[in-house]
Amino acid sequence: MSTVLHRLDRWASETPDAPAQRYKLHGEWKTLTAREYRDRVYHLALFLESRGFDSSQIGAILSYNCPQWVHVDLAALLLGGKSAGLYPNSTAKDIQYILNHTEATLLSVQNREYFQKITGEKGEHAIPESVRWILVFDGDTSIHPKAIAYEQALAEGRALSKQAGARTFAEYLAKIDPKAGAFLIYTSGTTGNPKGAMLSHDNLAFTSDVVVKYWGLPFARGSMFSFLPLCHIAEKLQNVGVGITQRATVSFCSRFENVATELPEVQPTLLLCVPRLWEKMMDGVLAKVRGGKGAKKKLAEWALSVGARVAEARYAGRAPSPLDVVQLQVADRLVLGKVRAALGLGKAELLASGAAALAPHISRWFRALGLEILEDFGQTESTGVICMTEPGVESAGTVGKPVPGLEFRLAEDGEILTRGRHVFVGYYKDQAATEAALDEGGWLRTGDLGEWNERGQLKIRGRKKEVLKTSGGKMIAPLPIEERLKAAEIISQVCMVGDGRKYLSALITLTEIKLAELKDRGALRDDTVITSVEVVGQVKAHVDALNAELASFEQIKRFTVLGREFSIQDGEMTPTLKMKRSVIEQRFRDVIDQMYASAGD
Repeated sequence: MSTVLHRLDRWASETPDAPAQRYKLHGEWKTLTAREYRDRVYHLALFLESRGFDSSQIGAILSYNCPQWVHVDLAALLLGGKSAGLYPNSTAKDIQYILNHTEATLLSVQNREYFQKITGEKGEHAIPESVRWILVFDGDTSIHPKAIAYEQALAEGRALSKQAGARTFAEYLAKIDPKAGAFLIYTSGTTGNPKGAMLSHDNLAFTSDVVVKYWGLPFARGSMFSFLPLCHIAEKLQNVGVGITQRATVSFCSRFENVATELPEVQPTLLLCVPRLWEKMMDGVLAKVRGGKGAKKKLAEWALSVGARVAEARYAGRAPSPLDVVQLQVADRLVLGKVRAALGLGKAELLASGAAALAPHISRWFRALGLEILEDFGQTESTGVICMTEPGVESAGTVGKPVPGLEFRLAEDGEILTRGRHVFVGYYKDQAATEAALDEGGWLRTGDLGEWNERGQLKIRGRKKEVLKTSGGKMIAPLPIEERLKAAEIISQVCMVGDGRKYLSALITLTEIKLAELKDRGALRDDTVITSVEVVGQVKAHVDALNAELASFEQIKRFTVLGREFSIQDGEMTPTLKMKRSVIEQRFRDVIDQMYASAGD
């Protein structure tokens, strides 16, 4: 079983009626079995081949997560071709770039809304000439003359499978090259155009096995909730890689805006989030606690404090006090268990965080709730895996240790290097970028800087290209400082600046809850800068407290509080919620210059 397609076929043959995929239709959850999952991939492959799609071609997908997304993705791969996903919230510029760069012949879209992300609402932009077929998941073929309904494609493929001499699923599998480029994952790109990282079948199968073994994931009884973009390596690894390997039931969120309502309905045993979303969950609960009154508020605060004390003791390797153990049972029954269920984490056996390092205060808060978030550090080019944290081991603020089976080392400047079966094939149509990422020995230069802590765990210092160098020659990695400041309950995001300047400054945003409070009070009059003495004073107290723990050259000497959070829509965040520092610095250039104007720098 060298690929996930082999594993899907085995699943469908051994337990054909097992629930494999769930989706919401007209307010009700519908289920596809393992056999239906496999057959849809097979029938779509037959259909595509009949229309002329072959191993030399690429399919592109622009849709929110849904079973059809995965079916089309795997169908193209079953034919030996490649498949490239597009972020649902991509800019029109990035979508056009990827479609032209891949010269995709097959374009799959969810509906008219997604198609218009390419063409514009009035059809002012043409689709690339390379596109020969447009597969529409919701069946609206009126969007374009080349449009074909997903259900029609399935029906045609099903009919073809019954014809004499039709190629079988096994015959397609026999022709797959596990080492060849298959999954095309375009990096979200904090600078420049996105690059198409080619991952092989073997890359995904291998890293899936690594994750399963390291975390001891259950076989044939797990459930997942899919809402992170399927075109990102984290969700691809979870949904397609681990999901098929471990035969987990994957429930697809109907749209991102429905995460908060549908997650509690699903109550998955395994949930993967990015740090920003874990943070928002935490902030939401804390806001309700702070907004509570009387006995209910005191009860919630007491329960969380008990949970925090017990968790702190256990992760420090000592036994909690007998009184706290008894109190925890009461706290869990009255408060903590209800909070977990309300968040959709009532049945969670494993929570995972990926795409960026998780701030220590967030992981410790979830421990107080009785939940442990494990971290998986990797990148697209390493198929999402390099280091992982271990269950029950104190690792807050770190990404754990290099996973067995992968080669790992730190360069002299602290850059993380890795080599092995998890390292990608290369960048599509970009040999120069491939050579820059891979040295002659096959070592992947990740661009991330790391350092070991006293327990032999890896701490991420940030991106090598984001290190700030002051005019005095001091080198500062901003990420660890930013994360510490973000632990303040009113602060949402921090973007430090100061490259080539005399000192460091920061752009600071407030949490959604704080911004809403200010708006309700009529205190938010400017959407660019907040000058309220009260608010600036609150932020300054947190900045001053942090500065007291830093070396003078690391301190934030000046800061500006912005009247909104950085956003994907404004191009300041990647689709995986990482800051685009160059965009932020350009957008707020006047604000930044003002912070240095009085110092003559």
